[in-house]
Amino acid sequence: MDGRALRSFADAGVPVSANHIDFSLWTDFRPAPGMPMHAHYEEVIKEIRRAEELGFSGVWTSEQHGVDDGYLPAQLPMLAALARETTRIRLGTGVILLPLTQFRRVVEEACVVDVLSGGRLTLGVGAGNYPHEFKAFGVPRDRRGQILEEAIRFIKPGLAGETLADGLPVNVRPIQKPIPLVVGGLAEKAVDRAVRLGDGHFAYANVDAGRELPRLWGERISPALARHGRTPEDFRLVAGTIIWASHNFEREWMDVVGPAFMYQQKRYAEWDGDAERAEGYLEGDEEPGPLMRRMLVGPPREIADRLVELHSHYPFHELACWPRLPGVPHSLALEQIEVLATEVFPLVNAKIAGVPHRTGGRGQ
Repeated sequence: MDGRALRSFADAGVPVSANHIDFSLWTDFRPAPGMPMHAHYEEVIKEIRRAEELGFSGVWTSEQHGVDDGYLPAQLPMLAALARETTRIRLGTGVILLPLTQFRRVVEEACVVDVLSGGRLTLGVGAGNYPHEFKAFGVPRDRRGQILEEAIRFIKPGLAGETLADGLPVNVRPIQKPIPLVVGGLAEKAVDRAVRLGDGHFAYANVDAGRELPRLWGERISPALARHGRTPEDFRLVAGTIIWASHNFEREWMDVVGPAFMYQQKRYAEWDGDAERAEGYLEGDEEPGPLMRRMLVGPPREIADRLVELHSHYPFHELACWPRLPGVPHSLALEQIEVLATEVFPLVNAKIAGVPHRTGGRGQ
């Protein structure tokens, strides 16, 4: 096992601890229908700056291609902008669809973002799934896993500022040596790939997270770690899910957040076309009310308890959530960021650490 890989997050100042969870934002920068893109970008950037002020650990972006609703297609340019808008928060790609790219360009742009941010980049990569994207880029979809493995092996030396496999150097050496690399995907082969080749794994569960993420841990992640001689102490576990913690959670979910989530999931289903459905998404149609009971939606103290319970069955180090689903207004996203930072996350970490904690927020 590459000893350098085991040190990458620690060397970057990112602790890997069983008694502390880092909390992050996850965003696709998708606006509500009809909203000017520039204005929307400015609002989301303000949300990220506020999250940094309140102690969020990171922000993860996402990408899709060839769609008509403003989904972010270019993560590293966006993270370059965020590097100049923030000072502390870590910046992650969650994830770059590496088979659809030119590998050298990705690693060289990543190095530039790392320098711009003062060494705050985490590079997340994945294989992708939607057929239209592979068609758009002329890449054989049935080879995406193999291409991803080839790409990871190619870019890894460059993430440490070393010469790439083509015999040429990277133009700009990164501050972090190496830039931490996480690999996404839920399938057994994807998890195994992450453990073999990455410094961490990026998982997600949009529905039934309290059941699906522990199942993923027990059936796929934990066996892969054992198989390759790794442990959660030297391999970072990142998970993304939907969290909505509020004292008015029912009204906000039914009126705004639930419909926004349903829109997000509907578009994912449309993009699948006739291909097999990726795991982790909503299957079929469901009304927002019944669906709410399958989500991490509720009063802040209850959500904190449920996150502590989740962590006891799946020892993740970082959790990324979506306060700005497409259609959620700026004002409500800011309120959610505030509640999470002041009433949920401190309570979660206090309970995990076994320290009594009193929230400064409103009572239940």
